[in-house]
Amino acid sequence: MDQPKILITGGTGFAGSHLVEALVVQGYKNIHVTSFSGDSSFMEKLIGIENIHQLDLTKREDTESLIKQLQPTQIYHLASFAYVGKSFEKAEELLSNNISLQLNLLKAVKEFSPKTRLLVIGSAEEYGVSLSDDEIPCDEDHKFRPINPYAVSKITQDMLAYVYFISFNLDIVTVRPFNHIGERQSSDFAIPAFINQVVAIERGEQEKLMVGNLDAIRDFTDVKDMVKAYIIVMNNGKKGEVYNIGSGVGVRMSEIVQKLVLLSTKHIVIEVDKSRFRPQDIPKMVVNNDKIKSLGWSPKIFLDDSLLRIIEFARSSGRTTEGKINNS
Repeated sequence: MDQPKILITGGTGFAGSHLVEALVVQGYKNIHVTSFSGDSSFMEKLIGIENIHQLDLTKREDTESLIKQLQPTQIYHLASFAYVGKSFEKAEELLSNNISLQLNLLKAVKEFSPKTRLLVIGSAEEYGVSLSDDEIPCDEDHKFRPINPYAVSKITQDMLAYVYFISFNLDIVTVRPFNHIGERQSSDFAIPAFINQVVAIERGEQEKLMVGNLDAIRDFTDVKDMVKAYIIVMNNGKKGEVYNIGSGVGVRMSEIVQKLVLLSTKHIVIEVDKSRFRPQDIPKMVVNNDKIKSLGWSPKIFLDDSLLRIIEFARSSGRTTEGKINNS
């Protein structure tokens, strides 16, 4: 195949590391990643230390320097501060960082690599609360009704990308992924938090599984399927378009917990912890994935298989995640 020069921002994080794995399996060789913090030893084995670039994208000159130096053919822009549960507590930092890193990258591409194909990663959080069941599942025209500062930051990133596409004709395509799960995900997210607790109970380090709101319904996709969708959209998505990505199946959080209880080797006692409730939660979030399916993508990995793989990873490594994750 023709070998594009690929840059993945936030490539040492959760989704980024799985994306690199998928690209390598598909035969891509010229892959570079940016890393903000955390352990990059896993990535070194895949692409070599020379292709890992320590970069804070909120630093404009450093961002411009890397884009000017690399001249990438494709950029998967995954870097983002993903404080969802803590987004009110960290609102100022979250908004400032996510907006500045988005602007810096867009400006750098416009000035130094205007032919680059740029995949921008939005979030289902942008859609927020649906006012009626008629709005579920969510298609790409669903209204934005954010309920937390993280969602506001992702809408801003999304709209900045649109502005640079429409004003400067940059080759930008956007995806809005719904919930995705897998190894190496931060325990700031519900499923890895549950799994870490289950493993701790199995080891005698914790007595009860502490949970928050289990009534919410979410759409879960295995991260390995998710990143394959990213690759398909990068290569086949229409310039200027937005693609929702998800399974199209809603699962109640209480059902997820029960699945994990059945996977546990120990008896699990569940206790509701009101401190884990968010100020406002989205009751139901399920994707309309017709548009991404039209490009030939569909999820292949069953939820039960994903949960089993993640819990086995946590048992072998002691946790679901490795290092600090700053990716959406």
